[in-house]
Amino acid sequence: MLGDPEVMRFLGPRRALAEDEAEAWFEDAFVNPTRFTIADADTEEFIGFCGIKQIDGIPDFGYFIRPKFWGSGIAAKACELAVERLSSKIDLSTVQVFIADDNLASQRVAQKLGWQATHSGTKDGEYGRYYRITM
Repeated sequence: MLGDPEVMRFLGPRRALAEDEAEAWFEDAFVNPTRFTIADADTEEFIGFCGIKQIDGIPDFGYFIRPKFWGSGIAAKACELAVERLSSKIDLSTVQVFIADDNLASQRVAQKLGWQATHSGTKDGEYGRYYRITM
């Protein structure tokens, strides 16, 4: 999944990861208590990840799911559950959520969750908006 350019279009280095980079990413994700694996409750099929990662000392919220699950509402539900679980551990007002202007799917997820855009800006050379997580 991390080697898929379409999945990685709005994530991290904005490119598919090499196998060693992907392995390192997964190792970090599995030991990070603020990142959650998304899986099908019935089959346990891996769907993706959702949660918070420290980037330059700032907690950054994000998610990604496998393309075959896009458009199914899983991203919004996963974000909702992750925020609920993280709210007792982290001050959500300190968490950064950046969504690129051309990431329309993630903008719809933020709208569905009632997250409010706080300001426009750039991140990793892309223009977009920063959002405030609300419950």
